[in-house]
Amino acid sequence: MKLKTTLMATGATLIAAAAFAQSNMADSMTVVSWGGAYQNSQVKAYIEPYVANNPGLNVITDESSAEAVTKLRAMSEAGNITWDIVDVTAADGLRLCDEGLAMEIDPDTMLAAAPDGTPASEDFGNTLVGDCFIPQIVFSTTFGYRTDLVSEAPTTVCDVFDTEKFPGKRSLEKRPIGNMEWALICDGVPIEEVYDTLETQEGVDRALAKLGTIKDDVIWWSAGAETPQLLADGEVVMGSTYNGSLIAAMSSGLAICPFGVMVLSEVTHCAS
Repeated sequence: MKLKTTLMATGATLIAAAAFAQSNMADSMTVVSWGGAYQNSQVKAYIEPYVANNPGLNVITDESSAEAVTKLRAMSEAGNITWDIVDVTAADGLRLCDEGLAMEIDPDTMLAAAPDGTPASEDFGNTLVGDCFIPQIVFSTTFGYRTDLVSEAPTTVCDVFDTEKFPGKRSLEKRPIGNMEWALICDGVPIEEVYDTLETQEGVDRALAKLGTIKDDVIWWSAGAETPQLLADGEVVMGSTYNGSLIAAMSSGLAICPFGVMVLSEVTHCAS
């Protein structure tokens, strides 16, 4: 039996979905995430143990979270929602909730209490920021580069915009989150003023103009596993991705090092 609405998560929350699926006697469940090392970890940590404890349940995985809003809108219009649990960003979760495309949840009836009996709504506290999703992880958007394809190591996100010092293709996520902030910071806007600036049309135009200076050198990605593959194939010299995907790529033995994180508050150095 397919659920008629979809549970959103800002990290896979199979515990919450499990209780709901069990109460509805579902014999199959489609779990949608981001692919790569991240989704593999979810399969190992959440899906496999849950399936082992619920014989007969078939879990189907999908790697379309980057297109969750578009695909769920299309499914809703067609009257055939086939996804049960979707791992999305908080922004997408709020949007899908507002559009009625995600199932509203009651954390105190659908989530287990803390070991000391504290109800979930109090245990999660202010991190329960939406009516339709359950926050579960904290992650970072990082940059990596090929040590053998640059003459010197990049050290800040703004090096992505310096095509003279660092020629070659770079990869960026095909969505505004992160890119717009980096663009403004690297165009001279103080970090503490970034979001005030983005609230104005002038600020949006300024960010887009900065991104436009490198548009011919950008390969856009949708799944976190794409940048590590592009780096491995030598198609880009640097690119953004999620921290788990970058760590997995570095562990593979490729000449890849990280630099810079989304808030530009930390730089990781590694030898070339």
